[in-house]
Amino acid sequence: MSSDVAGVLLAAGSSEPLGEPVQLVDVGGRPLLEMLVGRMSQWLDPLVVVLGWRAEEILEKADLVGAVVIVNYEWEGGTGSSMRTGLDYLSRQRIHRPAFITLANQPGVSRAHLDALLSVHAGAVTVPVYRYQPGYPILLDRSQWDRFMSRGLDPLDIARAHPEWVTEIRGDDLAPPKISVPTDIADAVARFGAG
Repeated sequence: MSSDVAGVLLAAGSSEPLGEPVQLVDVGGRPLLEMLVGRMSQWLDPLVVVLGWRAEEILEKADLVGAVVIVNYEWEGGTGSSMRTGLDYLSRQRIHRPAFITLANQPGVSRAHLDALLSVHAGAVTVPVYRYQPGYPILLDRSQWDRFMSRGLDPLDIARAHPEWVTEIRGDDLAPPKISVPTDIADAVARFGAG
């Protein structure tokens, strides 16, 4: 399905506290990342998945058909490094539409999040605010990619430093749970079915 929005799914970071790659958490017999790609590729075009930590294992165990997969060999540089890797790919492909940037450890992210961001997007960066804290996913206009890539920082840190670039939308009811430790899995996966 074609889309007016590209996607960058950041799946490169270590999840050592979890005891296993979050990308491979079992969801109904399939790896979490495989399920995310299957869903998000229906409404993001293209969908770029950025891997890093244990990339070979993830590629071996998860079927990521529907996404362009890129390995960020500098994944230890953090979210900003992986964002830059994904946006650089989209730039080289001459993609000229906003990028929906989201995290693989937030499986509750759905089309409803994209629609909410699009409803207020004013042409720079649109960030949801959950209980007074900015969070993911974010929507980054094509005109801002170079600006964000050149800084190499977490996109939320850049947005906090430059509020004049940001359109916020309150999203308390849409806050996607994050998987960080084993006890987070049940709550986050329970929200997976939306979208």
